[in-house]
Amino acid sequence: MVQDGFFRELNRAVDLPQRLRYLGQRLQRQYAQVERFSIALYDEDNDEVRTYFATGAEGQALTHYWTQLSSSRSLREIAEQRQVRIINDLDALSRQPQVHTQKILAQGWRASYTAPLVCGDVLVGFIFFNSRHRAAFRGPVLSHLELISQLIAQLVYQEISSVKTLTAAVQSAMTLCAERDPETGEHLRRMGLYSRLIGAHLSPPLTDRDLELLLLFAPLHDVGKIAVPDHILLKPGPLTQEEFEQMKSHTSRGSDMLDLIIEQHGLSNVDEVQMLRSIVRHHHEKLDGSGYPDGLKGREIPLAARIVTVADIFDALTSVRCYKSAWSVDEAFDELIRLKDRGQLDAPCVQVLIDQRESVEDIMRTWPDFRSQPHFAGGGLKWA
Repeated sequence: MVQDGFFRELNRAVDLPQRLRYLGQRLQRQYAQVERFSIALYDEDNDEVRTYFATGAEGQALTHYWTQLSSSRSLREIAEQRQVRIINDLDALSRQPQVHTQKILAQGWRASYTAPLVCGDVLVGFIFFNSRHRAAFRGPVLSHLELISQLIAQLVYQEISSVKTLTAAVQSAMTLCAERDPETGEHLRRMGLYSRLIGAHLSPPLTDRDLELLLLFAPLHDVGKIAVPDHILLKPGPLTQEEFEQMKSHTSRGSDMLDLIIEQHGLSNVDEVQMLRSIVRHHHEKLDGSGYPDGLKGREIPLAARIVTVADIFDALTSVRCYKSAWSVDEAFDELIRLKDRGQLDAPCVQVLIDQRESVEDIMRTWPDFRSQPHFAGGGLKWA
């Protein structure tokens, strides 16, 4: 009966964060010394570990942080051996230089229990239980943490699987356009990274979970270009007004395609789809209402779309296109400022990108545009 009540309460939660918070509250009632837990996801394609969720008050967890698994010997060993790591006196790590280690110590945590989150053979990520009391992780609590870690692995895997099914379905549709669209895979990767960078440094910043979604969804913004004819999509010169109207339709057509994909794959109950919808439909809206397709103004435009708009324009400016050479970072920043001053772009998003110039340039170096400078056919700017 107790177990039935537990799962009934767990299933009442409307989303993953609520379920995780419920588990955290229940855990602390039973074992008061376990004062919080946090989760980091593992991205095998990029060997990246990224903070994703944490219980507890703001400032008590390491957030908005990502690093290579290969650069962390202890996490790499936990992943390879599929075993937990218990440290009952974190002061023993005080001489270690890693950023995450020093932040955890600065927050006052004195004991930790780290476990790999594994579902089947898949490494989903890691879970970190922390206590402000030394020697907190001994005795009966250990078997309980093992069980709760397995449950959390299942819950996180279910959410990530749903999101990846959605993104894979949209990406499959986008492959139909891959040979036509002048935008490269590097552009799409940069788009996600610029968007995450902006979201992580806004005030207040997006949650780690929303940053993860933004990283995945931003590269899908132009799925509607599948419906744009080649002679418009690949035109090396300026578009006529009629052609521009057809190009503009990629936002509403993309939104329609997305709804169809969601319905066909049975993903209507995935609550994360709303962010993807807003990005696909609204990434060409402008704060002054001059954008499309709906002429939204100011905060009527979802934040995720405002972020992606700035990231998309910046990358379009600094990349080679069939109608233009790549602009320098300074030139691109000046253009963003001009558009911001005209009331078209979100000022905080623009400022974050400028303030994070070092990180922006690091992304550009890591994911360079390999295309050579085009033979100029004339043109002016167009980002549609």
